[in-house]
Amino acid sequence: MIVRRTLDHAGLRIWWGSDSPDGETAMTKSTEELLRELESSGVLSGSAEPARVPSRSTAGAVRAPGERGSSSGLVFLVVAAVIIGLVGSLPFGSYVLYPFSLLVTLVHESCHALAAVASGGTVRSLEISPNLSGVTNISGGWRVLIAPAGYLGSTVVGMILLITRMRAARWAIAALAAFPLAVLFFFQPATLFTAVWAVLFAAALAGAAWKLPARAVEFLQIFLGAACGLNAFRDLMTLFFISTSRSGIHTDAATMSDVIPLPATVWAVIWTAMSLMMLVGALALVVRRDMRRIRVR
Repeated sequence: MIVRRTLDHAGLRIWWGSDSPDGETAMTKSTEELLRELESSGVLSGSAEPARVPSRSTAGAVRAPGERGSSSGLVFLVVAAVIIGLVGSLPFGSYVLYPFSLLVTLVHESCHALAAVASGGTVRSLEISPNLSGVTNISGGWRVLIAPAGYLGSTVVGMILLITRMRAARWAIAALAAFPLAVLFFFQPATLFTAVWAVLFAAALAGAAWKLPARAVEFLQIFLGAACGLNAFRDLMTLFFISTSRSGIHTDAATMSDVIPLPATVWAVIWTAMSLMMLVGALALVVRRDMRRIRVR
């Protein structure tokens, strides 16, 4: 049934039926009923406004009543970077950030282990230490792939967390729990310290993905992404200074030099540049996404 309302000089006519009133039955209303309807709709008082149809540029921004707007990834990223930089510089700030730094170490060593397995090698053991260092004992595999996997793998994990849309934050945090679980079940934790922290990380990440409020888990996603990316970049800067100091410390860059005869310092610079490009690219994507969201609003 189609309702057609027409307004002419004689007044208001309401038709029930097809578009043409000819030959159809017209259902009329009393004058009093029509006046009441016109007054209630504001037609007689002149207060009625024509209905607004969302344009193409704003149609996607219309939200259902009670629906929460999306969070700002850029704001979360700035806050996370300030917390990591400011709190980390305080006398006891390193203790506050200690679990997150230890998680980044576990991700770093897990990336070495994953690269070894992917290239046909075997992981004999994996260890993270209280001083935030780590060792992965590997047999076989391609050293050219395994050596840079720790630093660049941590950067890639951070980049993925940063660029993943925050509506998938719970899935992103749950996926991150795969790293400590892999250490427990596939990479042979070498010490009780490693095993205990792997259990704690897996439980904490799974619990956060399951129970935290939406905004909190979205911020955690960005914070962990920033922690992985910034810590990887900081560690690469440390690697550069170690490589230039000729301290005799055997590093991943020295291992790479054994495979491809370039100075360890050169490899440190190459990896640092690659890490920086990935982080800048992730930042640019976050900014672009937020600007697009603001324009749509």
